[in-house]
Parts: sequence; C-alpha cells; structure tokens
Amino acid sequence: MNSLQRVTAALERRQPDRVPLFECVIDERVQQALLPGASYFEFNEWLGLDNVGQNRSSWSRDNVEFIDEAKGLFRDKWGVIRAFGPESTPVPVEGPIQRPEDLNSYTPPDPEADDVLGTIPEIVARYKGTKALSAICRDAFFNPAFLRGTTQFLMDMVERPAFVHELIDVCLSYDIRAMQRMIAAGVDVVVFGDDYADKHATLMSPVHFREFILPGLTRCIEAAHEAGAYVIKHTDGNIMGILDMLVDAGIDALNPLEPQAGMDIGLVKERYGDRICLVGNIDCGYLLSQAPADEVREVTRWTIETAKPGGGYCLSSSNSIHSSVKPENLMAMVETLREYGEY
Repeated sequence: MNSLQRVTAALERRQPDRVPLFECVIDERVQQALLPGASYFEFNEWLGLDNVGQNRSSWSRDNVEFIDEAKGLFRDKWGVIRAFGPESTPVPVEGPIQRPEDLNSYTPPDPEADDVLGTIPEIVARYKGTKALSAICRDAFFNPAFLRGTTQFLMDMVERPAFVHELIDVCLSYDIRAMQRMIAAGVDVVVFGDDYADKHATLMSPVHFREFILPGLTRCIEAAHEAGAYVIKHTDGNIMGILDMLVDAGIDALNPLEPQAGMDIGLVKERYGDRICLVGNIDCGYLLSQAPADEVREVTRWTIETAKPGGGYCLSSSNSIHSSVKPENLMAMVETLREYGEY
C-alpha cells in the first residue's frame, strides 16, 4: 500500500498494511533539529508521514500588514486582530463584531479569492495519488467566536440566539465554499479544526452545542462528502458529552482524543470503533515535551495495541508537533510505530 491507500483504508475502518502516521502540523524548529536544512516536503518524506498538507496556518510574518509589528499584531482577512506567538497559528485578540448590529454591515472574505488555496496546487502536483492530501478547514465555531470574541459569543447563545444563527451562517458562506474549492483542487481529507472543549468539558452545554454548532458542522460534513473528501473532526478537550452527536453527524474520523482531557481511546474504540476511525491520543504535552523517550515508547506501544485491532486507527499527537516537543520524543513515537504498527 502507498500512503494514500493506507490512510483511506483506516478512514474506512478497514485494515491497512500498517497503522498510518498522520500529523497536520510539525513545527519547523522540530524539523530543523532532526533534519537541518530540509524543507517541509523533504522532512515529511524522511519521517514517513502518510499525509501531507500546508503544515502551517494561512499566515506568516511576510504576508500580513502589521498593526503593531513590535507586538506581532495584525488584522486578518476576516477583520480579526491577531498576535503572532511561538506557534504556527497566531492568536485572535479582538473581533470586528463588537455589537450585534455590526453584522448588518459586515462582509466576510471572498471564497473565490486567489489566496484561498494557498500552496495546495503545489502539494497536489507533487503528491496526488501517493499521499493523503489534507487541509485544515473551519466549521461552525471558531470563525463566529473569533469575530465576536469567544466569551461574548458563548453568552450570545443564551442572550441572542437568533443573532448566533445569523453569524454562523455568514461565516459558513465563506467556509463551505472555500473548502469545496480545496477539494476540487485535489484535497483528499478535510480536517475541521474548531475546538469545542477544554480539559474538563465542552465550552458550551450539550444542549447549546446541539442547537447552535451541530447544524453548521453537519452542513460542512455533508458538503465535504458531496465534494468527494473524507472528514476528520478535530477538537481538543473532553468531548464525551457531545461524542454521540459528532458520530451521528457523519464524521469519518475523530482527532485528537486528548488523553490529558480524559479521552480514553480504549473506551472510544469500544463504543464507536465500528463507526469512525480514531486519529491521535499521543499526549503532546508532558509525554512528547518532557517525558523520557522510554516512556514515550511505552505509551505509544500501548496506544497502538489498544486502538489498532481491526483497523480504523491512525497514530498522531494529541494536537500537533508544536515547538516544545522534544525531537527525540517525536522519533521515539515514530520508531515505536515502525516496530509495532504492522498488521
């Protein structure tokens, strides 16, 4: 099997030749520590990743207009003020929808713009048919929350429900079309990257999730499937309270199953392994960033042996290979996969 066939088999809950290795983002500092001077593509091939994507957010310091360069502040195409930090994705600081009436004069970005596809055409030309081409997209939570401010957006669910639905619809008018263009350009796997939870529970009640977020997420999943792509739903945190809804919405896979948030991959495999593929569960906090390599090997082996039976599992971190991940621990994870991942 090549990488695309391997990932496809896992996403269809079939048994591939070995457990696929799937990561959407690997920090450049980790890459350079392991393979100095390598490009992302060279590193991807060297490491043996089964997917390939843009490996970054849509922004870099050389393609934005700064509001305050010393503080790393810039305004993105949604009108959200963001701040560059140590990781690849800048943090939203302030949204443009300060008052509900601001939505009446707000125009979302153009999904037909040239910059929507980014480097996807280059990735398609290089890897189509050999690796699983992945793209991180948005569903019904992050962009509305960033436009309004997350705390205020969550309060709006109680105080202004009609406004919340309208704001989500405005955002999806861009997000769904942009995703369709990516799939038409050659993307095989869409990863909906909106996080719904912290380590304790979802940020909104399951009742509010069902009313406000689930309908938009379902629209996104259906649009991705109709366009011909698989869907991985990514959300950090403890999502046990909404997991039935996520599975029922039609996702092909769930990521990242954060162990420090109580996401027991054995339990999830037992309950849902016949309906969805599981992607992740290797803690990128303590385990990959601080633990000795032997502990990484032990935990990775246990995770593979727990989630691998029957297929339907891809090895991945519990979020990303961020800048604090120890290079030797990433290699311990990958080497353990090579040793124990075959069927």
